[in-house]
Amino acid sequence: MAEERSMLYLEEVRNDDADTGDWDPSMFNTLPSQARRPRAVPLGLCLLSVIVALVVGVIIGYFAHPLVNTSTKPVNIELAVQHSTVLDSKTTSTQEQSTLCSSVSTVRSPSTSTLPDSFLRATSDGDPSISEKIITQIDPENIRTYLRYFTSTSHLAGDEQDRIQAEYVKKLWQDQGLDSVDLQSYDVLLSYPDVNSPNTVSLLDDKGTAVYTTDVQEKPLTDDQADADNIIPPFHAYSASGTPTGVLVYVNYGRVEDFNYLTRNKSMNLTNAIMLCRYGKVFRGEKIVNAQAHGAAGVIIFSDPSDYAMDGTEPENVYPNTWWLPPTGVQRGTLKLSSPPGDPLTPSYPATEHAYRVNPKDTDLPKIPSHPISYGGAYHFLKELSGESAPEDWQGGLNLTYNLGGEFIKPGWAVRMNVSTTNQRRKTYNVIGTIEGEVEPDRYVLVGNHRDAWVFGAVDPSSGTAAMLELTRVFGKLKKEGWKPRRSLVFCSWAAEEHGLIGSTEWVEDKLKSLVNRALVYLNVDIAVQGNFSIRALGTPTMYQSLFDAAKKVPNPNSTSVAEASTLYDQWVRCFPDNVTADPDDTQPEVAALGTGSDYRSFIYNGGVPSCDIRYTWDKFSTPLSSYPLYHSAYETFFLMDKLMDPTFEYHAAVTKMWGEMARNHADSILVPIDLSYYGTSLVDSVAKLQKDYKQLFIDSGVTFAASLDVLETEVKSFQKRIKQFMQEANEVDHTNTLAVRAVNDQLMLLERAFLDSYGLPGRPLDKHIIYGASSQDNYSGMAFPGLFDLLFEIDREPNPAERWDKVDKHLSVLVYTIHAATATLSSAI
Repeated sequence: MAEERSMLYLEEVRNDDADTGDWDPSMFNTLPSQARRPRAVPLGLCLLSVIVALVVGVIIGYFAHPLVNTSTKPVNIELAVQHSTVLDSKTTSTQEQSTLCSSVSTVRSPSTSTLPDSFLRATSDGDPSISEKIITQIDPENIRTYLRYFTSTSHLAGDEQDRIQAEYVKKLWQDQGLDSVDLQSYDVLLSYPDVNSPNTVSLLDDKGTAVYTTDVQEKPLTDDQADADNIIPPFHAYSASGTPTGVLVYVNYGRVEDFNYLTRNKSMNLTNAIMLCRYGKVFRGEKIVNAQAHGAAGVIIFSDPSDYAMDGTEPENVYPNTWWLPPTGVQRGTLKLSSPPGDPLTPSYPATEHAYRVNPKDTDLPKIPSHPISYGGAYHFLKELSGESAPEDWQGGLNLTYNLGGEFIKPGWAVRMNVSTTNQRRKTYNVIGTIEGEVEPDRYVLVGNHRDAWVFGAVDPSSGTAAMLELTRVFGKLKKEGWKPRRSLVFCSWAAEEHGLIGSTEWVEDKLKSLVNRALVYLNVDIAVQGNFSIRALGTPTMYQSLFDAAKKVPNPNSTSVAEASTLYDQWVRCFPDNVTADPDDTQPEVAALGTGSDYRSFIYNGGVPSCDIRYTWDKFSTPLSSYPLYHSAYETFFLMDKLMDPTFEYHAAVTKMWGEMARNHADSILVPIDLSYYGTSLVDSVAKLQKDYKQLFIDSGVTFAASLDVLETEVKSFQKRIKQFMQEANEVDHTNTLAVRAVNDQLMLLERAFLDSYGLPGRPLDKHIIYGASSQDNYSGMAFPGLFDLLFEIDREPNPAERWDKVDKHLSVLVYTIHAATATLSSAI
């Protein structure tokens, strides 16, 4: 059979070449002799072929005159223009022109002026003037108007205002001209206190009488808190209910190392004690996890003035005169950990009507009560604590000595918690609006912000919501004027983010099969303005280039620094420089790794969609805060933003412009603006940190590893080398070859997906991205190689280190394989 196929192939080639008279039997002299023998062709068959060819040629020539190509398939524009120019410029006789026409009739293509608009659109970048229109048409006054509406009342997830404001966004987007707008609801487990039995903490004397009880509500301080009586009181979402009573122990920030200090250095028994700790450093939910692990009966968390009122607690130094937290302020928040994300009862699947729901007792929600209080309230408990004085770095900003406790100054005194929080299933609503792409409608540029707030939410999230509504107004106006993006723009107003990233997670789980093939990027603005120092960004390395490009186009709104920094980029690199760049000699702005603190979490860590989050922020070097001072309190009001933080709303406008330019760039550029060079540089730097911090530990372990840190380093450098080659190839791709462009864009888009592992991180199987993720010690903080760092954390104190080292060995091997496999995705063949 093989010999027969060789002869057939030879005959086909010979017949093809015979038409040109160039066929030479000697060109096949490497074939077996029997394969080289020419096969006789009957003369009659040859004559018939010639006659048929002549007839067909006459018919084609007749009906093809004049020559017009109406096909919408890609053509060789350069060749078409070349032949068109030759025909138009030469002065030849009619006979000469006829001869010339016949000689090129098989290759001539129409001039660019006759090409279909759809082809021209598909092979070129979008209208460059759109970028300027977005930046110049963003109106700060519109943002102010939107913010005033959203802060006019509290709007907690799952309440009536949640639905009303979702309907408002839907109607607004329809009026603004988006192609489609959908209200999508999910039935999820949310959490609320019992307003008829408010959560409190009391200090009891030796007779069990309350000598002090915390306030149920925060004292109204401005006129826009007029409906304060209708605000749900401070609480921790998903706290267990109960009334534990016992001794009080001060545990600093409630971190692992803080609990270790008490139990290892001070040999304190924390079983059945109530923990008092301050907000900051790590996610509040991890404080509860740590307390549970040590047998605590409950947890009380307060905002210490050393972290939230740095200029002093006198009235003139705090809200409403400044942005610092007053003594009555309380930070609300969820205790739900981000893994698994979303609805607690439907992990990994959307909370639809027919979804299977686990028993609430089988979730990892807290098993002990927790409650937030003000620092004004914390003072009453701390001043009565005895015991050893806390270490110097545990001392806070209240005018007293912070003691470790375990007992009170007065014998028989105790603390009693009364926590009535319960979990309830309720509906909550996402709003999804779309402007359909003209060329690639199946490629999605997702733009998102959550809508729910603990109270008024002037900063978190309504500053971002107001910005997004102004952005959709501008895009809708451009669409009405005739502009359409190359790819689809999808605007997302998320529900129930504050309870645990619920609205976005349920939607990603619901749409995951489509998103993994179609989602290009996710651009998040949780908060537009939380300070007025500089832009700051979180993101995957795939986002760096578009972040930088957009920031370079937006004017700096800070009038005092505009002389030294004319753009957002100039101010950003000046305020937050980072030397980890694609070009080591070129300092660029810092882009921190994504943690799990907002709605990008499921897009990147479950869907592998390149993601980022931007906002205007404060000077983190001169004012090192865990969050802005009035975070999640009833004092996050319109007054705060309008009078203290951004009176002109120019900082809001700047963020909106940058956000809009990033969306336009991804939606309209023929080649997506992803420079993978930053990924290689970032991973090389991360491996260097691993080597510095842990290489000696690996050596001392005595374990023979399947893959060492040196092997990981080698694989990462190979990855970086292949990226350099691929980016050069990508930048040279022929824009008129639509299939080649699509192929390159898909490789750029899908690289992030190559870092997803079906088994997830060790101990966190639903966190699929194994290169970047949140630290298990702090959900807010992002890092490279989170699984490896988790396994190495305090490994020297592990009771069975051999078992842990085996897990390190396995995960390190998976990392090496994953990076190797990701490198291969940048090749054109397997």
